[in-house]
Amino acid sequence: MGAKYTYDESGVTFFYYALTVLSLVVAPATIYLFVGKRSTDTLKKPKTPKVRFRNTRSKSSPLKVKTALLLGGWALIFLLSYKVKTTEIKEAERWDPYEILGIDNGESEDVIKRAYRKLSLKWHPDKVEEDMKEKAGEVMAEIGRAYKTLTNAEARDNYEKYGNPDGMQTQSMGIALPKLLVEAHTSPFVLALYGLIFGFVMPFYVGRWWYNSTRYQKDHILNTTMATFFKNIREHISQRNLIELLTAASEFAEGDLKYDASEEAALNALVEKIQNVSRPHALENFAQSKKFTSKDAWKANVLLHSHFFRVDISDSRLADQQQQVVMTALTLVHRGLLQVTTAHNWYNCSALLMSISQMLVQGVYLYDAPIIQLPGITWKTQHTLYKENNLYSVNQLMRMPSPEQREALSLLNDKQFSEAIQVAKTIPRVEIARAMLTVVGDKAITPSSIVTLIVKLRIANSKSKIVPRKKGASVIDIESIDSDDTVAIESYVANYKKETVKQAPSEAYCPYFAGRKDSQWWLCFASYQSGKLVVPPVRVNDLESERVILLQFQAPPQKETYRFHVSVKSDSYIGGDVLQEIQMTVVDRSTLPPEPPVVDDISEPEEDSIAAQMAQLRGQQSGARRGADDSSDEE
Repeated sequence: MGAKYTYDESGVTFFYYALTVLSLVVAPATIYLFVGKRSTDTLKKPKTPKVRFRNTRSKSSPLKVKTALLLGGWALIFLLSYKVKTTEIKEAERWDPYEILGIDNGESEDVIKRAYRKLSLKWHPDKVEEDMKEKAGEVMAEIGRAYKTLTNAEARDNYEKYGNPDGMQTQSMGIALPKLLVEAHTSPFVLALYGLIFGFVMPFYVGRWWYNSTRYQKDHILNTTMATFFKNIREHISQRNLIELLTAASEFAEGDLKYDASEEAALNALVEKIQNVSRPHALENFAQSKKFTSKDAWKANVLLHSHFFRVDISDSRLADQQQQVVMTALTLVHRGLLQVTTAHNWYNCSALLMSISQMLVQGVYLYDAPIIQLPGITWKTQHTLYKENNLYSVNQLMRMPSPEQREALSLLNDKQFSEAIQVAKTIPRVEIARAMLTVVGDKAITPSSIVTLIVKLRIANSKSKIVPRKKGASVIDIESIDSDDTVAIESYVANYKKETVKQAPSEAYCPYFAGRKDSQWWLCFASYQSGKLVVPPVRVNDLESERVILLQFQAPPQKETYRFHVSVKSDSYIGGDVLQEIQMTVVDRSTLPPEPPVVDDISEPEEDSIAAQMAQLRGQQSGARRGADDSSDEE
């Protein structure tokens, strides 16, 4: 006999099936929704005051729907878990003749007969009360069946093999699915549901995922955008042309950022406002790009320049799109255009892109004075401050005594002056505390040797004066090491990883940038003669008080004196960049001191030692081989 499959009529086993499937869907979806997209600092909640904000209502609606669905899924999980815990599953009882007769397994036939007679006397219908006759009949039938099973050889053999005196029986197996799913009148609907899921829904989402994954690079930039950047960027390109190239990205031709004919009037009005500001402020007339003439690029260009010139946008939809354009442009600069320029080792072009990053974060234009970053300073008053008080930068303001600061910012009232000074104190003033070129272990740099650049950066106005160090790290400061002390330099480089401790970056003050932006820096090392990057720029994202950075490169093969630039550029503030020149002289290897002789401390073994005997034996064997070779030659 075969197995008989039965479907779950009561729904007991179906609870396990539903709970398993639901958990496999809801748990990963919850992790992805609340943990998977917390990577960029622009998605964090800003703590600094903002002039411009993003309208997140349209973005939060899908999030609310997803959150509601997840909450519903978790509610079902808890309900099913409760049902699984409280529902009792009845298991089929195993029929045991030994237990019925009250004897142990394997007892002899005499014991079985005695047990049967004893129970018959107790449960025979003629021996019990009238009200117990029906129960006694049932019990007596079981006793008789058990006795027959154990005394009949064939029945007993069937019981021992199959657990039933009648032989093999049909085995019932439950399936954790309701019977409704396989009934004739519901099968067309079930098949239609299967066809919808496996024939349309699943291929659709898999195809969409594959299509999107092939469109983007690993940094989530469209392939068409990177192709446009590679095709049009040049080493010697102006900053204005770089901004125009930035607006040609395909990201601005998709979704909400795509040009809509209904926005034409609002964009034209915005262009007029930009021109009214750009003529007296930047001495130029804003116009559409002659190279990138698409409407999408024109719209992105208008919104970017309205951000640079801090032009107010009355249309709330365009204002929200402007901040989306700014954030997208910042990503394209950091992960797109800079990748292209650093791949070509273009220093000047990379420096221009870093300046564009500062413009995007602060909402300033090419020729703005750094003092415009302070609250209360506009593009009009910055010219007045420079003409009347010769005030240009924040660093210049902070070097003044307090009375001179108040006099220099006389255009501001007391409250505005207090806010401006407070913000000026938080803007980091970076400095290169030490820059050194060395070959670890040598006192001179020779052709094609591996040179190590050691740069120590310091925030002069940092609130934290304590430099964090790892446990067990030395307290030697690179500033105190002489450039000729090769032993100390080698020790410092060897323990560099122990010395380095990551610090939390501070948030940049950027009121015209709607998202949160952490203050970060680029360290560039470039050749003065060729204008090329020697190594790719290093992104320093944990500079709170001070930080030491090590870079390695190969020295040129020619003996000559080379000049380099070590520059530090902020990605968030203008006017705080630092540039320092450093020289490297490559000399001939003969100028290096001779290597110390290697002392051989291995002594000859004593004559009576085992080592001496083995050496003597090897010598005799080699001598014998040489003698055999000589004799063969003579023959």
